[in-house]
Amino acid sequence: MTLRYSFFSFLILLFSLQLSAPNTAVSQNGPDFSDGYLTPAESISDEVLAPRHENVTLSNLSPSGEWFLNTVQSGLSPLSSLAKPHHNLAGLQVDPRASRHRSFNTRTPTVGLELIDARNGESRTISTPGNATITNASWSPDGERLAYFAHYENATFIYVAEMESGQSTLLTNRPVLATSVTSFQWSGDGNSIFAVFVPEGRSSAPSAPQTSNALQVRTTSPGENRLRTYQSLLKDRHEADLLEHFVTGQLAKVGVNRRSINLIGEPVMFRSFDASPDGNHVIVQKTEKPFSYIVPASLFGWTEEIWDLNGTTLTELRKSDLRVGNPDADEFEDFGRRNIQWRPDGNGLSLLLKPEDEKNDEEPEENGEDEEENGDSDSKPADRVMQWLPPFGDDDLSVVYPADREMSSVSYSDDAEILFITERRSGNEKLYAVYTEQPDSTYTIYDYDRDDFYENPGNLMEETGSMGVRVVKLSSDENHVYLRGTEYFEDYEEQAPRPFVDRVTITEEETERIFQSSEDQFERMLAALDDDLNEMIVERQSSEILPDSWLYSRETEEYTKLTDNQDYNEAVTQTYRERIKLKRADGYEFWMEVVMPNDWNGSPLPGLIWHYPREFNDQESYNEGLRTYNKNSYPRIGARTADIMVKEGYAVLKPDWPIVGERGTSNDSFVWSIVQNSTVVIDSAAARGYIDRDRMAIGGHSYGAFGASNAMIHTSFFKAGIAGAGNYNRTLTPMGFQRERSDLWRGADRYMQMSPIFWADRIDGALLMYHGEKDQNVGTWPTNSNRMFHALNGLGKDAALYMYPHEGHGPSAEETLLDMWTRWVDWLDFYLKEDGYQRSYTDE
Repeated sequence: MTLRYSFFSFLILLFSLQLSAPNTAVSQNGPDFSDGYLTPAESISDEVLAPRHENVTLSNLSPSGEWFLNTVQSGLSPLSSLAKPHHNLAGLQVDPRASRHRSFNTRTPTVGLELIDARNGESRTISTPGNATITNASWSPDGERLAYFAHYENATFIYVAEMESGQSTLLTNRPVLATSVTSFQWSGDGNSIFAVFVPEGRSSAPSAPQTSNALQVRTTSPGENRLRTYQSLLKDRHEADLLEHFVTGQLAKVGVNRRSINLIGEPVMFRSFDASPDGNHVIVQKTEKPFSYIVPASLFGWTEEIWDLNGTTLTELRKSDLRVGNPDADEFEDFGRRNIQWRPDGNGLSLLLKPEDEKNDEEPEENGEDEEENGDSDSKPADRVMQWLPPFGDDDLSVVYPADREMSSVSYSDDAEILFITERRSGNEKLYAVYTEQPDSTYTIYDYDRDDFYENPGNLMEETGSMGVRVVKLSSDENHVYLRGTEYFEDYEEQAPRPFVDRVTITEEETERIFQSSEDQFERMLAALDDDLNEMIVERQSSEILPDSWLYSRETEEYTKLTDNQDYNEAVTQTYRERIKLKRADGYEFWMEVVMPNDWNGSPLPGLIWHYPREFNDQESYNEGLRTYNKNSYPRIGARTADIMVKEGYAVLKPDWPIVGERGTSNDSFVWSIVQNSTVVIDSAAARGYIDRDRMAIGGHSYGAFGASNAMIHTSFFKAGIAGAGNYNRTLTPMGFQRERSDLWRGADRYMQMSPIFWADRIDGALLMYHGEKDQNVGTWPTNSNRMFHALNGLGKDAALYMYPHEGHGPSAEETLLDMWTRWVDWLDFYLKEDGYQRSYTDE
């Protein structure tokens, strides 16, 4: 009997990432299959490690309008930060050593803070602890102070910095509990900070029993329970005990000046809190038992209450039972209260409420002529804007404004004397103002058809009010508000979007455009430096101009540059680029961007298609998604951007990747669309001389990995592929995925047709797969990649799988990214430039 294996199938069989001894039979020019972290050539590492984090965007303006806050970062996270021990408890990732959420360890490290003058761009440093990373920097309501989290190895603390001196001091030596609640809050007067702390005298975390004393028990719930395939659910009673331990915290109010601490109530399992501007009450949301073993902690039951500073419950606002059914359903009791928020003047709560004794008794005619096409009636019941004062009893409610129709939301001026009310009905949206002293008069800010994309008036500008609450921004005479939006054009290829600011005279209902981007640059307002918007900070960019922040004077129409950002990836951003429209054989049209190396001499190059499949109902729905295309945007490069491959002599093709079909049926044509897209992309790029069609690869991440493996199965175009964190077996997501509505049993043929593992024997080319061992995405469990590799190995295909320790759905550690790029380049070089190293072995 004669068995034939490709050389690399034999190699992978011997070295499936569990063995590290080198194979001397490997071509010296072949990929490096060692299990140590690799580093790519300098041409690649320069792009991956480029200090993009040093660039500045002036957007975080102090309430005083004097300073912008800039966070000083240190670059990509080191692998050691991701490797810190953590628990994953029902989807809540906890660093047990420091009692904080794991994300504080894995995000890009912020190592300092600086202030940038809003009018001349000069900067000065805020003193921060040198051995801690910084997050959650937050202005006090008056802008005279900053507070922030300082994260040490063993704990997180709150520091407060004084703007005048630039010095920081520790607020309290009590460590913060930053697991479920990951922020703190200033009081309205800026004299206190509310936060959840580790309870004093808390016992050690529960230890797992040496011998298990409990079973893992799962039972079905009544009816169809169409849950997603959540990862890291609670396994047993011990993990439930750990979760309770790490989310149980002590709410407290800490005086900033005297460092006095007022403990509020007893420790409970906090989900969130929201302190009143006057600092006398807190809305708290608590996790309730029972826990569940089939849904994540985000779907556990909760209760929302108003507490006084003694922790006494004054009223229950809302509650939700444990949700073990549809996770997208709003299954909570709100007692008819909507749009609950603290009033910005500090006088209690604002909420929307329908009169209990008012009903809509008007019946529609039998022929339905009184109903709108979408089923909404124009005669929705009336609403009331209510004020609810302490102690928040039934008799403490009063009507602020009675409306004729149902309201969607209400916003306020800083003194709460002007209400801005939004109504939505029958596809229409109306925003109007009401003065509390003249409730019988309303003033329209805008009234437009939401289906008319090109007539969107923008959004009402807001700012932080005097007591720290978001309020509508008024002009100095308090008779004008501002709408900020973007004007789009039907000829989007020729006319770029143009951000604008409109000033609306409230009582006159007149609108005047006071700022708009030019046609040849994309200019957007980042911040207003005064109430009349005479001076504003504007970000300017174009396809050839890197974004920078400028001071703009409306009076002189002059721009003063405040930042000096650098394009650290200029070798990639400024390469040859072309955007071309493609037309499939079935007539469907879509767009593709082509990126070519700087030194391209016109000869066809090996090519890489990098893509992500997206579903569209039809050509019209695809075209609607193009309306926001901005030809004046500057190319952006990140540590995983495929464009970097041009530095290694590849043509990078970035097509839209439409999967076309009516909603609920688009996956019927998934394979057809894959074939059609691949064909037209390669035919068009080859016809223009960009690529050598015989040296092509395809790649993608997540659903893009799913698409890449399918393309290599259902076409013969690709010699190699790169698939990151993919799903290769749709039967592992049996209750649906992406836009797939059918479950496995109602759509078995479609599930199997789309699943690469069922067709792995037909794959052409060599597939490189990578996956993060800690991937928590609901559709891409790492087992997908393990089983796909097992299949490809057994079928004698050329493949490799790299499982990255400590990484989630998207690689982020510096060491991981450098290793990933090394293996990408080696893989494509070997199979596209050297045509692969094939050798046969015979076993008689």
